[in-house]
Amino acid sequence: MLDLIQPMGSVLLSWLLLFLLFSGMGLGVMRILGRAADSGWMWLDSFWLGWALSIGIMQLWHFAFPVNDALVLLFAAFATLMWARLGAGATRVANRLARDKTFLPLYALLALWMSNRALGMPIAFDTGFRDIQAVMWIDAYPLAPGLGNLFSSLAYNQSAYLYDALLDTSIWSGRAYYIATGLLLMAYLAYALRAALQVYRSRAAREVGWSRVFAALTIPFILFQTVRWGGITHFLTDTVVELVGFLTMIYLLDFLQYWGTKNRTDNYLVYRLAIIILTGITVKQSYAVYGMATAALAILVWIQRGGARRLVASSAPLCLLALAFLLPWMARGVVTSGYLAYPHSIGRFELDWTMPEDQIELRQTRLATNTRLRGGDPEVVLASWDWLGPWLEDYASNVFPTLLPTVISFFGLGLYLCGVLRHRGQRSPPIVRWWALSPLAVMLVFWFFTVPEDKYVRYILWSFAALSLTMAALVWRSIAWRLRVKALFVVVFFCMAYVLFAIVRHEEYVISAGPDDGFHAHFMPIYHEFVTSDGTILNRTTGEWNQNQCWHIPLPCTPHPHAGIVSRVPGELRHGFRFAPIAEASNSGG
Repeated sequence: MLDLIQPMGSVLLSWLLLFLLFSGMGLGVMRILGRAADSGWMWLDSFWLGWALSIGIMQLWHFAFPVNDALVLLFAAFATLMWARLGAGATRVANRLARDKTFLPLYALLALWMSNRALGMPIAFDTGFRDIQAVMWIDAYPLAPGLGNLFSSLAYNQSAYLYDALLDTSIWSGRAYYIATGLLLMAYLAYALRAALQVYRSRAAREVGWSRVFAALTIPFILFQTVRWGGITHFLTDTVVELVGFLTMIYLLDFLQYWGTKNRTDNYLVYRLAIIILTGITVKQSYAVYGMATAALAILVWIQRGGARRLVASSAPLCLLALAFLLPWMARGVVTSGYLAYPHSIGRFELDWTMPEDQIELRQTRLATNTRLRGGDPEVVLASWDWLGPWLEDYASNVFPTLLPTVISFFGLGLYLCGVLRHRGQRSPPIVRWWALSPLAVMLVFWFFTVPEDKYVRYILWSFAALSLTMAALVWRSIAWRLRVKALFVVVFFCMAYVLFAIVRHEEYVISAGPDDGFHAHFMPIYHEFVTSDGTILNRTTGEWNQNQCWHIPLPCTPHPHAGIVSRVPGELRHGFRFAPIAEASNSGG
């Protein structure tokens, strides 16, 4: 066990330093928004706002420079300056944490568990298929035009890769996947654990923020990520967008509960929600519908509560904020694929590196087919509803991510409706109304009719379940609040019991120290060179296992080489690739 001290210690220290880095950057955002980080929970908000700021900056930076150590130093210098300006406020935050004798021991245990899980070998298919290669390109070069021609999956415009590349430095060079996802999970767990303790200690419903109840109910989902070997050692954007999705609902609930009151944080609540929504859209396109539905609901509530004038007054800065995030993001999509929102064909630009339209159509067809029935015939699957039976079986067999939150949602909604009927006609304190579920419902409907694979909506399903229980707990005011809290924690512990059962079933206990400085490294796949029609040398994996996964194979790697892929500037990878249709007949090489 002693050999675990060094690798786990390096993970924990790195997480701490990176938390301070992003939180320091977030202090600058909070200063602009008029909030002090030494008040309440702001030390956690500062992390996520700083993380969002870093993504916004990196989107611009990467047009001209690779995301490298120089940018890390710039961020660190800015964060240090912000911490220094906070001064005594930082001491007050530390003292407040030190006085919480329950939070620190519990969080320390979670940190030890998470740091041990961070030693596991990265085995996620998509991480080896495209994620690591995307990060390698960001590390090595400024944004390269036409990467989608080299490998269509590199055209996905997902800003989470910029964050991954930023961490790919120092001792983590070439292996940032050991800390990238874990850091975000630990930051969210800090928020959710504080929320759970506040709910548990509360004596009346009016003492509790609605978002705190919601956050506490999401803890089992976060810990479920750690069950399997390699569960947090990856660059998967799915986990990132799940965390952003939970934060979106947390910030929305705070807005619904506090906006329009005498509290002076109105503007802060609005801009905090806007920033996380905009960041989520750049992280993964599948979030966009949920994000926009949430924004629409917030605007309607804003107007309904008599804030039309303030909405008009705030529209200019909010529009500027949207442009600051979305314009660079769309421009990045044009550079990598020739389209504003690949894999959608809308917003096509006629450039020498624009991906052929037939490839876009093929990608859309495959995506629509495989999310309904993996490996199915598109002409059969998309022409009927025969896929629905096998799809429902898969949905039901995926117990924790899909079936359990669905059952909890029906249970919670039933309790909520019964509570509404039970207290009908009685004057009630403010509670979460049914329409708070509307962004989640919109996203579920859109998902089912477009790309109905559960990985895109696991956080939506769990958000639906957590919000349904939150609504039910608040509406049943005839029952003592302490009893309602105990009922909520029964659900949490039941879900946690399933997580423990999964750990035992898979025998995923403590991960032993690996051979690579205590970590378990993925082996380098065998690969060979492929020469295209203009002499460009590409790398391609060989062998049955890992045949389509590039992992750390030197750039440029592609699982699907084609003789028509040529360099835009011979010998210069920085200038990207284009597709030469004249060479299509020659589909083998080197």
